Amino acid sequence: MRTSLNIFLILILAIQCKEVENDQTEIRWLKTEKSREYLDYSKFIQENPKSKHFEKALSEYFFLRDSVEGYFGCGKYNTSISIVDNEKILFDDELKKIDSLRYITFEYLKNGIPNVSTHKYDVQIPESKMWDSISKVHFDVVIYKKPFPIKSLKLALEEVSIGIDYYKEYLSEKWFSLPYNKLSNGKRIGIDELNDTRFSFFDFSHMNGKRIIPPPPPEFENDEMQTEE
Repeated sequence: MRTSLNIFLILILAIQCKEVENDQTEIRWLKTEKSREYLDYSKFIQENPKSKHFEKALSEYFFLRDSVEGYFGCGKYNTSISIVDNEKILFDDELKKIDSLRYITFEYLKNGIPNVSTHKYDVQIPESKMWDSISKVHFDVVIYKKPFPIKSLKLALEEVSIGIDYYKEYLSEKWFSLPYNKLSNGKRIGIDELNDTRFSFFDFSHMNGKRIIPPPPPEFENDEMQTEE
């Protein structure tokens, strides 16, 4: 009898927690949908990859991003992600299982590419006079099909988002010797601002399934020229 009661209470608590999470997501969406900044929609998707507003947020992202004159999203430190199916993706053109993405993402942010580059840049630690280096990496989510594969995107980006959260937790412990959820609001917001816009989206569905490799940005070409010299 006591065991049954405990299970019942656990279920009630889980339902209540889920309702609170849904309420918070709705509040974030109400705030986001008033924005005319495409990065706010990218941030919403990263923070709420399972949201029922995912497709609307993605549509608004493309609409607003495409209105930015001279937009060029490809970056030297970006990592490409494209959907294969509900179980697999291409992560920098390497076939990966979706359920491995949280760990791959965290290791990629923490360590970069072994023997190639750490992909780091210097930042001031939130609410501190100290400096440290963090990952430059952003994730280019490339879509080749219409209608957009929303179910697969949700599965993949939820895992990548969890990996980014792992990286936030890592920075929290490294900088402040505290779990992320124990930080002051200022420190937590500081870590968020450094990590909450790591998604970029590209719609190549007009290419009829042909995969393309975006040209390197000017900074990359300059680096190569300097190396040759």
